[in-house]
Amino acid sequence: MYELSRVRLYSIGPAGARYADTVLDLRGVGEPVTAPAPAQADFFEDEPAGPPRRPAPAGVLFLENGGGKSVLLKLIFSVMLPGHRNTLGGASSGVLRKFLLADDCGHVALEWQHTLTGETVVVGKVSEWRGRQVSGDPRKFAEAWYSFRPGPGMSLDSLPVAEAGALRAPVEGTSGARGRRRTMKGFRDAVTEAGKAYPNLDVVWEEIHERWNEHLGGLGLDPELFRYQREMNADEGEAAGLFAVKNDSDFTDLLLRAVTDTRDTDGLADLVHGFAHKLGRRAELMAERDFTAGSVDLLGRIVEAAADRERARDVHAGAERRTRTLARRLSARAARERSRAAELAGQVTAAAHTVTDAEAERDRCSRVAAELAYRHASLSLAAAEKAAAAQRRELGDARTLLAAWQAAEAVLRHRAAADRSARVAAAIREAERDAAPALAARARAATELVGALDAAAEDAERAAAGEEERSAALQAAGESAHRDATAAATGAQRARSEAEHLRQRLAEVEQETTEAVRAGWLDDTAPDADPARAALAA
Repeated sequence: MYELSRVRLYSIGPAGARYADTVLDLRGVGEPVTAPAPAQADFFEDEPAGPPRRPAPAGVLFLENGGGKSVLLKLIFSVMLPGHRNTLGGASSGVLRKFLLADDCGHVALEWQHTLTGETVVVGKVSEWRGRQVSGDPRKFAEAWYSFRPGPGMSLDSLPVAEAGALRAPVEGTSGARGRRRTMKGFRDAVTEAGKAYPNLDVVWEEIHERWNEHLGGLGLDPELFRYQREMNADEGEAAGLFAVKNDSDFTDLLLRAVTDTRDTDGLADLVHGFAHKLGRRAELMAERDFTAGSVDLLGRIVEAAADRERARDVHAGAERRTRTLARRLSARAARERSRAAELAGQVTAAAHTVTDAEAERDRCSRVAAELAYRHASLSLAAAEKAAAAQRRELGDARTLLAAWQAAEAVLRHRAAADRSARVAAAIREAERDAAPALAARARAATELVGALDAAAEDAERAAAGEEERSAALQAAGESAHRDATAAATGAQRARSEAEHLRQRLAEVEQETTEAVRAGWLDDTAPDADPARAALAA
C-alpha cells in the first residue's frame, strides 16, 4: 500500500491562481517504516541518519473560498483518474483545459511511499496545447502520463521540466528547474534518455487512458480507490454523501459501479454522448456537408499541391538525411585525419629533434676528431723533433768520432812514421854498414805501408759519407712530420672557421625567415607550422 508523500505542480492552474513551481511536502512526520528496503544513494550523498519515516497520516489545508482547494484535488485526480469523465465536479469536462495557457507545458507529479518498505514511486502527468494555441477542440489538447522510481539520475526535485542554464548541486526540497521551459516532446526525450542512462529508474510513458490505468494497477495504486474519493468529493461534501441513497435503484447503481468495470460503459456513454451531440448539430453538419461537397473541386488542387509538397518534403528529408550522414562521415574522417596529422606532426617533431641531436653529435664528433688529429699531429711532431734532435746529437757524435778517428789516424801515422823513421834511420845506419839488400827491403815495406794507409783513409771517408746520408734522411723525415702537423693544425683551424661561418649563416637564415613570416610571405598560424619547411617548399 502506498501513501502520498509529495506533490509537485509546475506551470499549471487557472489564470488567477497558478502554480509556478510548488511542492507540497508531507514526508518524515509519520511512524518509522517497519521493514525498510535497501537503497543505493548517490556517490556524494550523505548517509541517512536513521530508518525512513512514513508521510503525515493526516493534514489540513486552510484556504478561503476560491483559494484553490478544488483545483489541487482536480489536478491530483487527473493523474490517478485520466479522462474528462473522471474530473472532480462531474460534468465540467473542459475544466482541466482551462488550467493551461497557450505557452504552458503543465506538470503534475505525485510521489508515493510504500508503507512497509519505504520505497517511493513517482507518477505524473504532462499536458500542453498542440501548436501553442488555445482551442475549443479537445483533440488539440495533448496529455501523457509517466512513472519512475526515484534514485540516482532523477527524482521529483530534478524533473527535467526546464532546460537548466547552469550546473549546480540539487538541494533537497528545492526546485532544480532553471532556464527555459521544455515542451512535452523535450520533456519526454529527457525522461527517456535518463531511463536509458539509469535503468534503475524503470521509466514508463503512456498516452492512452486504459493502458495508464492498467499500469497504475500494476504499481499497486488502484484507480478504483481514487474513483471513490472523487465521488465523495464530487460536490465538496463529506464521505457520508456517497452512501446517501434515496431508493433501491440508487443503491443498486452504487453497487454496480463498485463491482463492475466501467471502461466499457464509459465508452458506451461517450458514444451515446457523441451521437447526441451530432444530432444536436444536425443542421450545422448538413450545411457543412453541402459546403464540403461544393468545395471538393477547389480542394482537389490543394490536395495535389499538398501531395507535391509532401513529395518535395520527402525528397528534402532524404537529401537532408544523406547530407547529415555524409557530414557525420566527413566529421569522423576529419577527426581521424586530425589525429593522424597530430601523430605525424609528433613523429616529424621527434625526427627533427633526432636530426638536431645527430647534427650536434656529428659536430661534437668532428670537433673531437679534429682535436684528436691535432693532438696526434702534435705528438708526432714532438716525437719527430725529439728523434731529429737525437739524430742530430748522433750525427754530431759521429762527426766528432770521425774527426777523432781522422785525427788519430794522422797522429798514429805520424807517430808510426816517426818511429819507423827512427827505427829505419837506426836500421839504415846500422844496416848500411851491414848490407845493401836491406835498403831495397825497406823501400818495398815503405811502399806497402803507404798503400795500406791510403786504403784505410778511403774506408773512413766512405763511412763518413754513409753517416751523412743517414743524417739527411732523418732530417727529411722530421721535416715531413712537421709539415703533417702544420697541415693538421691548418685543417682544424679551417674547420673552426667553417663552423663559425655556418653558424653566422644559420642566424642570418633564421632572421630572414622571421622577416618573411612578419612580412606575410610565409604562414606560421598553424600549431605545427614550420617556417623553415615552408620556406624550403616555397
